[in-house]
Amino acid sequence: MEKAIASYVEQDCTFEHAGRKFEAGGAVVTDKFITAYLKAMCSWSSHEHSGILTDWHGKQIGTYRVLSSWPIHSFITDRMYSVECFVNGVRYVGRSAGAGMAINAKRSPKQ
Repeated sequence: MEKAIASYVEQDCTFEHAGRKFEAGGAVVTDKFITAYLKAMCSWSSHEHSGILTDWHGKQIGTYRVLSSWPIHSFITDRMYSVECFVNGVRYVGRSAGAGMAINAKRSPKQ
């Protein structure tokens, strides 16, 4: 039986810059997917990466571990990371550009 989790949609992700207000999407957690942010726990120069999964405000909502990475050609980063995330004991898998960046991940059939 699948573990059910309560949905979470982060609110009030606005900031002001040069007199203008901007709104970020914030974190989202559902039974099917998550959108969250990777906070580094160790040096990203090592091969093993793990850390805290946060919402836009920096509050911990789970943990993550990098499964693999590969080189890419992008102005944002030179690597893409395959990441597993755990929120409320549920495993999600997705890709991210690394620490400080967002991750969109689907609920893994392998729990």
